[in-house]
Amino acid sequence: MTRRATASLLNEAPLPAEASLPFFVGEPQDSWRDALAAILALDEDGNATTKGKEGALADRLIWVVSAGPDGRITHLEPMEQKAGVRGLGKPKPLSLAVLLKRKDLATHDAALLRSVERDDYGSRMTLDIAAAASALVRHPHVAWERDPTQFIDVVESLPALEIMTQGDHITFRLLDPVRTAQHKEDEASDDFLPQKWRLQRQRLRNIMLLADDKTHARLVRLSPAQLRVAELVSQGWKVPVAARAELDAALRVLAAHFAVASDAEAGHEVTPSSVLRAELTPHGSGLTVNVLAAPFGDFGPRMAPGIGRERVTTVHQGITLSTKRDFSGERAALAGLLDALDFLDDVAHDWLLDDPQQALMAVEKLSQLSASIVTEWPKGKPMKVRGVPDASVTLKASSKGDWLELEGELRLDGGEVLKLKQLLDLARTSRSRYIALGEGDFLALSDALRQQLADLAALAQTTKTGQRLSGVAALAWEASGHSLALEGDTAWRQRSQAWAAAQEQIFEVPAGLAAELRDYQLEGYRWLMRLASSGFGAVLADDMGLGKTVQTLSMLLQRADGGPALVVAPTSVCGNWMLEVARFAPGLQVSLYGDGIANEVEPEDEVSELAETTSADAAAETLTDNARRAARRRQVRALGPRDVLVCSYALLQIDGDILCAPQWHTAVLDEAQAIKNPTTRRAKAALAVRADFRLALTGTPIENRLGELWSIMGFCNPGLLGSAEQFNLRFGNLIERGDDVQVKAQASRRLRRLLQPFLLRRTKSEVLTDLPPRTEIVHEVVPGAKERALLEALRQQAEESVARAVSTNANAGGSREGQNQFHVLAALTKLRRAACDPRLVAPELGLVGAKVQEFERLALELVAGRHKALVFSQFTDFLALLRERLDMAGLSYQYLDGSTPMAERNKRVAAFQAGEGDLFLISLKAGGFGLNLTMADYVIITDPWWNPAAEEQASARAHRIGQQRPVTVYRLVTQGSIEEKIVRLHRSKRDLAEGILSGQDTAAPINANQLMELLKED
Repeated sequence: MTRRATASLLNEAPLPAEASLPFFVGEPQDSWRDALAAILALDEDGNATTKGKEGALADRLIWVVSAGPDGRITHLEPMEQKAGVRGLGKPKPLSLAVLLKRKDLATHDAALLRSVERDDYGSRMTLDIAAAASALVRHPHVAWERDPTQFIDVVESLPALEIMTQGDHITFRLLDPVRTAQHKEDEASDDFLPQKWRLQRQRLRNIMLLADDKTHARLVRLSPAQLRVAELVSQGWKVPVAARAELDAALRVLAAHFAVASDAEAGHEVTPSSVLRAELTPHGSGLTVNVLAAPFGDFGPRMAPGIGRERVTTVHQGITLSTKRDFSGERAALAGLLDALDFLDDVAHDWLLDDPQQALMAVEKLSQLSASIVTEWPKGKPMKVRGVPDASVTLKASSKGDWLELEGELRLDGGEVLKLKQLLDLARTSRSRYIALGEGDFLALSDALRQQLADLAALAQTTKTGQRLSGVAALAWEASGHSLALEGDTAWRQRSQAWAAAQEQIFEVPAGLAAELRDYQLEGYRWLMRLASSGFGAVLADDMGLGKTVQTLSMLLQRADGGPALVVAPTSVCGNWMLEVARFAPGLQVSLYGDGIANEVEPEDEVSELAETTSADAAAETLTDNARRAARRRQVRALGPRDVLVCSYALLQIDGDILCAPQWHTAVLDEAQAIKNPTTRRAKAALAVRADFRLALTGTPIENRLGELWSIMGFCNPGLLGSAEQFNLRFGNLIERGDDVQVKAQASRRLRRLLQPFLLRRTKSEVLTDLPPRTEIVHEVVPGAKERALLEALRQQAEESVARAVSTNANAGGSREGQNQFHVLAALTKLRRAACDPRLVAPELGLVGAKVQEFERLALELVAGRHKALVFSQFTDFLALLRERLDMAGLSYQYLDGSTPMAERNKRVAAFQAGEGDLFLISLKAGGFGLNLTMADYVIITDPWWNPAAEEQASARAHRIGQQRPVTVYRLVTQGSIEEKIVRLHRSKRDLAEGILSGQDTAAPINANQLMELLKED
């Protein structure tokens, strides 16, 4: 048979289904030769490809399609997504009749609708899928029916043919499910159909829509020539290796009709490209990434990188090309991408990135890897992610009193300019280093620059004219070592230089200090002096017992010649300050505010005037108060250099106008947690004190909430943390109530960096290597059956009572959170008292609690072992019960609560330190600070309190400098009571404080809902 005759048969005659071999095949040994001749004849055939164009609609039109395993399209229909306020809605079917009436259809949708036909009666519209299939190519809104919101990119493709050498033969295999004579059993079922439908079904059988992955599909339209070759291949066609030269000519023809993958060297040999192609497709707010090898570059087949067939062949501009893939280069390029994007699965080459931040990072990193991976956007508007060098941001500051007015800009590579206000607003709203500039246009900040802008946004305050920083916040910015420097005016430069010079200054210990400072105390003293000389306040937050007082006295001595100093402390601690000043700084003139002031009588005319409007007794009382105030005012006015005035918080609140009038050289707040609530009169009076240098001393700057730290720092450095509202917005809410762990960690880090220059905290474990160890023991007390039954009955009663109160408040409407919390706390307090001893809540029962009995046993054991113990309780009536047991046992003790006068307090402390008394019973709040009781080596906390910081302060009365023996802390906890849950809650409160002060992640404070959970049964 001639070549022309073979070609005619291939192009015109169908292959009979019943034939086991094509009828034109000659002798078996020569069958391959006839087939090659037939393939060469295919050179006369061709195919055309129709591609659609892209368009856009406000309401998105989607074409959903289904296909069987063999690629045959079984369903194609339009659906519509309506655009609403919240974005695009759920896709809903749309009738062809409605769609045809629209006049604003995009070109690619109109192309599909040209295949709409009416039935024979003209009443029903149908879509000729075979005719419409070509319009799916490059259509922007095609989706599989199973997921109509995930668009797929449809490209037109040739069927894939694999040619491989196996032994002494070359074999052929179709990689796509092309239907041949062996798969045409169902065609007979078309006979009963009308001719038009039968022709449509026949055309549809020659069209395949094949899914490559979730977002990519190939449309393969089979020509008669391709079907004839498929028939040959299905017959197991082989070619001897010896006939490779004759095969080459056939390969050139096959490559025009198939995507040929061959290990045979055919045609022109070219150098392979190892540059990969990354096909990117937007997916919702994310992205799909498909990375493929393209050994021929911009044309030819694409395949998984680093694996598969090594030898590949293609036809380009009529020339057959062949190459051997560079597997090592492809794998290296893919490895580079996986290293840059460690969140990608390293066993795949295509990924769906739902996370917008990961999607943006992928676009950014791919642009940086352009030498090894080329980025392609098959359809839709591509995303653009632009990098920003840190140096492209400029900041300028001009002094305006205590504030700095900020100006700045960011210049982009395209010439665009972002002003500082816009940049900071974007930084505040963006949760990542990617900032959206417009649709599909993003700014990629470096991690360092993003953190710096976020830090600046947290510090800066927005005004009508722009952005501004407080002077102290600006210095905090400088001290934090940010590379984004402020270019300030002369006034700012002088202040910045003074700050820098102070950090280099070495301050010697003042000659008048009657104490030898430890190394860490010397460091603390110099830190205080550097801040004082720079004009900024400080929070010395060393652990209890590390000598904050002696460090402060060193500073007061060094600054004594500059003017008077004010020390504000709790009433119970004022006497201790008097003693400590006299002991360690005898060169200072210390006085107690209002001490020794006698009553003074005003002139008689004032007495008469007052008597006209009030009684004689009231007038006398008023005059007495006036006289005392006048004397105290004279006391303050008489102060000068080297004077130290010690004042209680109570008197500061009463005489705020007197104590806030002068400009103190130094002002010190001891136990500064006393002003943790900024809304109290006490805190407001403290914040009004005017001083050149302000110092807050506290071992617990955070007891419950971050707002406490804001109040304390507001005294030392007003403006550093912004207003209370700004602080809560930028730090408090994120750290205490936020659910996003990463956001909480970032806010905590930012707050720590902001506080770092002005807050110093050292713990005993860090600096006191010679301090004896402290052991903490939770000592469980087992109640008897009657006591246990009482505790459970009280718990149930409390739970029911609170539930009723909460329900009543809810029905009343409005905000009732405060009332709910009041009811819960009242119920919990009763349960706590019951856990101490039943007689505190039900004295009529006469039931002696197990804790009192266990305390007596423990006390006897400690005294027998020649130990001394401090005993703390929040409830003074419980301390009274403990005293009864000690009296019955004949044990000696000292006692102190909030009602003990200061002189008597000091006397009892001195007596215990001198060895008088085996135990010291102290109310928790009265003895939490201002006591040095190192004679005790045991601490017994008889009832756990809500605030673990208060317990820590109590324990520190014994475990502090001067202690020579190991200290053991016992916490008595009644089994099965509310106390067990309180101990568990301590962890979260400790986490909150340590997270900010020591650099760990933080936990949220206890809220009303958590308190209510304590009432429920475990």
